[in-house]
Amino acid sequence: MQERNIQLTRDSLFDFLDFVGEKGLLKKTTAKARKDASKTVLKILDDNEAADLSKVDLENVILRHRNLAAGKIMPKTLAAYESRTRIAVRDFLEYITSPSTWEAGQQRTRRPSKLALPKKPKTATSASESTGFEEHEEIPRRPSVHIDLQIHISPEATPEQIDQIFASIGRHLPWK
Repeated sequence: MQERNIQLTRDSLFDFLDFVGEKGLLKKTTAKARKDASKTVLKILDDNEAADLSKVDLENVILRHRNLAAGKIMPKTLAAYESRTRIAVRDFLEYITSPSTWEAGQQRTRRPSKLALPKKPKTATSASESTGFEEHEEIPRRPSVHIDLQIHISPEATPEQIDQIFASIGRHLPWK
């Protein structure tokens, strides 16, 4: 990718993402994911809007895309597309401003484990009060069991029979 005479077009963004992937400035898979997401989100731009991304209200474009994609793209996927597009456009515009000092932005970080203990303020405790788990250790959890019960009652059942069914359920199933 040549640094001179770069236009701030949508297609230049896609070229930039190819470039950073090929040159190892981003992982190829990351660059491709950002390009694919950007193509999906930015395809709603008309030619005038796509001619200069620095003048586009990206949040408005994302909102427009979200409205058009409702019911077609799963919410988590949509959120990922939006995030990747924001990062791609931001990185592209920053690169154009200063290619020699540009660094790839916001690589994916690992999410904290759902089993990790929440951080608590450290307090002085005696050895007998210690749980044996430190702040970042994980607590093994027991599996939970969820049972759904379906009862099919004949339309010919009398009210007394229905009452007996529910009374039996109440006696035999523990309700919490």
